[in-house]
Amino acid sequence: MTWMAGTAGKKGKVMIGANSVTALNSWSLELGIDTLDTTAFGDDWKNFISGLKEWSASAEGAYNVHTDANGQAALQTAFLNGTDVDLKLYVNNTNYYSGQALISGLSIEDPVDDIVTISIEFQGNGALAYT
Repeated sequence: MTWMAGTAGKKGKVMIGANSVTALNSWSLELGIDTLDTTAFGDDWKNFISGLKEWSASAEGAYNVHTDANGQAALQTAFLNGTDVDLKLYVNNTNYYSGQALISGLSIEDPVDDIVTISIEFQGNGALAYT
C-alpha cells in the first residue's frame, strides 16, 4: 500500500467574500446527511436512502475584531445583523470549500494568563461546493 503525503495546515485560511479573516489558526467542517429508513415488514436488515444534506463549520484564533474590519469585524457584524456571509474555507493555496452561511455562534474568551481568542460557528445555508 502506498501512502500519499499529508497536507500541512499552515496554508489554510478563512475568507469572507474576497477578504481573508486574520489571526485565525484553525477551522473545521462538518458534513451531514439525513438517513431515511425504508425498512419493510419481513426485512432482516434495515434499509436506508439518503435525504437532505447539511453542513456547518467553525473557526478560531486570536481576537482581532478591532483591527480586522473586513474579516473578524465583518463576521461579528453579520452575527449581530443575522445576515449570511459568503464563506470560503481554504485547505491549501488552491483548494477550498465554499457556501453561504449564517453565523450561529460567536464566542470571545479573555483569560488573565493567555491571549484573547475568538471562536465562530457557521451554519451552512444551502449547498456547499468544493473547488
